[in-house]
Parts: sequence; structure tokens; C-alpha cells
Amino acid sequence: MIASGDDEGCVKLWDTRQRKVAMKYKENVDFIADMTFVEDKRTLLVAGGDGCLSAFDIRKQKPLGVSANQDDELLSIAVLKNNRKVAVGTQSGTLLFFSFSQWGDCTDRFPGHPASIDSIAKIDEDTILTASADGMIRSIGVMPNRLKGVVGEHGELPVER
Repeated sequence: MIASGDDEGCVKLWDTRQRKVAMKYKENVDFIADMTFVEDKRTLLVAGGDGCLSAFDIRKQKPLGVSANQDDELLSIAVLKNNRKVAVGTQSGTLLFFSFSQWGDCTDRFPGHPASIDSIAKIDEDTILTASADGMIRSIGVMPNRLKGVVGEHGELPVER
């Protein structure tokens, strides 16, 4: 299976053997910025430009949950704390944290990035690296949330995938 997201918020799961769409979800209404698959939970997490985080059981047609609109574009996702927490980067530079299976609203926020968080890389269950539009790569400790430091910079150009 391969997952794709488009500019209108549609997520498609493709069956590569049959070369056709196996499932189609239309829960988001703006671009799909990032997706990640949590294998042991069979869950696809989707961050959308409409400010909603969507969770899909890839075996079912209906979503497991869709968050309330966060009034910010959601751009990046990482799953932490042994699949119990989900970190989401936003356009405004705030990290949002969701508890797995509680998709209604974020349970914690960590402001501090001066620009958008375009990418998140998990280092271990307690640490992520964030790539920001200000050109900085930051190390963030998760729960307790704290900035560990800047580990690299890309000048004045944004850091993207």
C-alpha cells in the first residue's frame, strides 16, 4: 500500500498489486502536508493545511477521529512515547501534542519557534529534531517539553525535507 494526499485534502490508499485506489478519505478540506503510519496500531495520521489532524484505521472506510480545527496549518508529524503521543508542527511555530486515540484536541502546546515547523524527525522516544523556516534545526525534549538547543542551521534559507 502507498498513501497519497492532495491539495484538496483527499487521502488515497493505493493497492500497488491491483494498481488502483483501495480506500479514499475526504476528511480534510485543504492540502495534506504530512502523513505517518503507525504500524502496530494500523493507523495513518494525516496533518492538513485546514488545521485538522486526521487518524485513519487503514482497514476501515471511516476515520478513527479528526481533531478540532487548531486555527493553524498543520505541517509535520512524529509519533513518540511508545506510540502514546503525537507531535505536530504548525505554520505559526508551535508544537502541538496529541494523545494517541484522543483526536478531539491537542493535550499540550510548546510555543517557541519563530517560524513554521516544516519537518520533525524522531531521535528517540523523548527527543525530536525540528526543521524550521528560519533555517534552524532544533533539538526538543518531549514531556517535559524543553528546547535542548540548536543543532544546526541553514543560513537564512528554510529547512525542509
